[in-house]
Amino acid sequence: MKLLTLLSVATFTLLIGTNTANAGPHPGHQHKRVVVERNVVVHRPAPVRTAISRVVGSVFHSIPANHLRVVHAGKVYFIHDGVYYAKRANGYVVVNPTAGVRLTTLPRGYSTVRINGETLYRYRDINYRRINGVYIVV
Repeated sequence: MKLLTLLSVATFTLLIGTNTANAGPHPGHQHKRVVVERNVVVHRPAPVRTAISRVVGSVFHSIPANHLRVVHAGKVYFIHDGVYYAKRANGYVVVNPTAGVRLTTLPRGYSTVRINGETLYRYRDINYRRINGVYIVV
């Protein structure tokens, strides 16, 4: 019984000592808030691209696996990074596409040019015209 009374008095004392109206800092008492910021900077080298000349007429034994295959006017083109290839007996030859080849997206690094008041898109000296969301070689 003494233990129960002692526990009750201790609990009551704690409850009275915790007044929500005075829960803030007491006058003259300040809490110091320390904020530590760490800015981690990760430097990653730029991706290395092999500098291989993709000049019209260049012949390659293979082309990158993620190429796009396009058929236009009976000709099959393999396109990778805006470079057009045609299959020949000795490998893949870099070629210029014929007018009318249609693409849904332009290659990375294209530029916008104005010719005779018309907006065209150019990449590697190949001009594209946008018609209904499709890019057509002109």
